[in-house]
Amino acid sequence: MTRLLLLLPFLFLTACASSGPSFLGGTPNPGGWPFVPTSMRIFPLTHIERGSPPPAPPANPTGPSPADNIPPQDVTPPPASVRIITHLEFRDAWGDSTKAIGQLVILLYGPGGRPASSSASDDTQQGRYEIDLSDLKRNAELYDPATRTYRIPLAGLPSWITQPGATPRITLRAEVKAPRADGTSVMMVDEYTLAR
Repeated sequence: MTRLLLLLPFLFLTACASSGPSFLGGTPNPGGWPFVPTSMRIFPLTHIERGSPPPAPPANPTGPSPADNIPPQDVTPPPASVRIITHLEFRDAWGDSTKAIGQLVILLYGPGGRPASSSASDDTQQGRYEIDLSDLKRNAELYDPATRTYRIPLAGLPSWITQPGATPRITLRAEVKAPRADGTSVMMVDEYTLAR
């Protein structure tokens, strides 16, 4: 019994010294966080968004009067901006929505609508977007709590998407390399075909 009483303080001090898994901290390392994502999908809220219509031209389309001694101005309204708003959803091992960290790449394919890995020969990669979800500030900016997805706007689209009247089929492919607590990482991939 005396040996047991002498052993108890030693066990208590050993337990206090053990740090165990760290769930919080200033680094993006998940460090044993149980809710790391195990799956990702491009959520069906993904859509093409047109910016606000250009402003109306001024009342005098040729600019100021020559009597004003001001050179004519370009009054051509800028075109409305076109973006693809991509929504990404991550789920943990229990199937619940969760946040993610890691290097995210979104690839845009067209005009055939399938990535070049498919059997179609006319499909080409038309755009590449890289997003660092390990930057915790950027991660928080992109996360939309209302939909529990990352809302990622893709601008600088090819002209075959932005032309009025065009009805292209667009395929988006998302790839993210997410770290794990043991120092390894897992690659999650999903594709989504978006018809305008």
